Amino acid sequence: MSAYFDSGVLIKLYVPEPNSSDAVAWVRQYAGPIIFTHLQENEVRNAVRMKAARKEISDAQLRSALASVTADIEQGSLCRPALDWASAWHTAEQLSHRHAHATLCRTLDTLHVAVAQILKISDFVSLAQRQRKLAAKAGLHVLPAGN
Repeated sequence: MSAYFDSGVLIKLYVPEPNSSDAVAWVRQYAGPIIFTHLQENEVRNAVRMKAARKEISDAQLRSALASVTADIEQGSLCRPALDWASAWHTAEQLSHRHAHATLCRTLDTLHVAVAQILKISDFVSLAQRQRKLAAKAGLHVLPAGN
């Protein structure tokens, strides 16, 4: 069984944030490597850099977090799926057309849901309320429950 973890959840694996321990527990529920697209990687790395720029983490924590992401990719803990990005963008547009009015979901959040659909991953883990609403409307099983 696998899940798609939104970047907002994945960042919690690399830098201390509220719910970091919860994120670790959510990831441990699934066997095998974590799906990790270039989109997720860019968002995670950018978020870590922004935390350093805002002085929320030290330069040492920045280097450590980025090195950990690289190591996890190299060790296979984070796995790049084969993905047709043109299809992902097309699916994101379809989701936007059908649900933007009701969810007010942002473009990249919509793209994450589209990627999960294309990869045929049923479990979608996110803490972003609008994205969670869209994922549910798209027929994905949204976790954690009750958030």
